[in-house]
Amino acid sequence: MPRVQPSFETLDRPGGLARVGLLRPLRASRDFRVLWAGMAVSLAGDGVFLIAIAWTAFKLWDAPAALAVIGIAMTVPMICCLLAGGAVSDHFDRRRVLICSDLVRAAAVAAIAAFAFAGTLDFPLLALLAGLYSAAGAFFTPAFDAIVPSIVAPEDLPAANSLDQFVRPIALRLAGPALGGLIVASLGVPAAFALDAASFAASTLAIVAVRTSLRVASPATSTRSAVWEGFRFVRWHAWLWGTLASAAIAYLAFLGPTEVLVPYLVKNDLGGTAADLGIVYAAGGIGAIAAAAAMVGETRWVRPLKP
Repeated sequence: MPRVQPSFETLDRPGGLARVGLLRPLRASRDFRVLWAGMAVSLAGDGVFLIAIAWTAFKLWDAPAALAVIGIAMTVPMICCLLAGGAVSDHFDRRRVLICSDLVRAAAVAAIAAFAFAGTLDFPLLALLAGLYSAAGAFFTPAFDAIVPSIVAPEDLPAANSLDQFVRPIALRLAGPALGGLIVASLGVPAAFALDAASFAASTLAIVAVRTSLRVASPATSTRSAVWEGFRFVRWHAWLWGTLASAAIAYLAFLGPTEVLVPYLVKNDLGGTAADLGIVYAAGGIGAIAAAAAMVGETRWVRPLKP
């Protein structure tokens, strides 16, 4: 977690982000500030992970399919565990769910770093540990999203959600990849994985420091019933399954091939280094930040979403 508390004075002023109250949750809720400080560090570590795993995959198997296989190894466990993660976050202490998720992901990444340091890391082992990392993340996201309304006032919740969309690309898509490229190029892949593993310590400490109780009342339905209820909810809300379907098409047609082939293109066709790959990823992060900033300032609504 950063030792120096950043100042938001220049941002939160008339005509700036204050016009939508974006920083109000940070001022109003101590728990939200603490949680997001740790989350920002962890997200930056995930950005480092993006560079490190891409470079490692092509180092172990220098073929365009390498990162595709790693992507499948990470996506399948995520899909299989995501619904269960949402049900678990509704049935158990969310603080423990978050901490367990962080610890498992830290262990998976630390294992990759250790095997890489020892020179015994191979491609199947990388895919296996990446899958474990992704499966644990499937339990973190629903629990994290569920606790935000518990620590933020209802009137500040839209601003808190907007802040999430603004900070996430800064840490995950800009700062993390840029830092990851520099670390891989200068210190090597094992150091980058070790840094990502350490970043989960910041997230864990922040979760422990949250004072608000994160326990949930025992629900009347079982975990399996909660999963099926989620399916029914999506099925009966056209705007929801329509959004999910369009997002799936976008990932399949654009983001999937881009994330798989760009690292291969930078490394093999352009002869670039990991630092160059970090710059390319960070450039995409700048675009994501610009889009997020534009949406933060947009306050018009066409019509409310209805089933």
